[in-house]
Amino acid sequence: MLNTNKIYMKTIITVSLAMLLTIALNAQDYSDLEKIKMEDRADFTSNEEMVIQCSDYLLNSAANILDKDENRMNAAKFIMRWMDGTPDYMFNIDEPIGVITRSNPELLGIYLAAMSKYVLEHKDKAEDYDEVKYNTFLTFINYCSNPANKVEQTNEIKELIKAKENNTLVDYLGIKVDWMQI
Repeated sequence: MLNTNKIYMKTIITVSLAMLLTIALNAQDYSDLEKIKMEDRADFTSNEEMVIQCSDYLLNSAANILDKDENRMNAAKFIMRWMDGTPDYMFNIDEPIGVITRSNPELLGIYLAAMSKYVLEHKDKAEDYDEVKYNTFLTFINYCSNPANKVEQTNEIKELIKAKENNTLVDYLGIKVDWMQI
């Protein structure tokens, strides 16, 4: 019986340490992002991995009001600063996302995180505006439709989700379909 208790205690300790490590790894501190220099092409290129990390952080955590969550605000600002200055990529933000984020501006940060992540992970497709837009919206929709992210389901978001579910997202977004494999 004593041996079983030792194994049980070791298991509890191991599981507890694993949980604490997971929590520690997910607890990001983005307070120093504003200090990162981004002045020339090399700076922007060397910070691409950090942009992906910030995007992952935003896309994998529940929506909060940015001014109450400093890490989310810093991550979103860093992504926007990178997107605004990088000479290697062009980003277009058009009417559908403006309408959708009008009532919840923080969702624009989610959209920009999805867009920058897609472009950096699919560099060969970064110049195809329609493909970037479509795949950015897919990620955005998945984020918004996940109840854990606590996104208010406005009429615009409901319409967007419905368009994806009905396979009419391309039409909803006004995308040309010549690039898609149909």
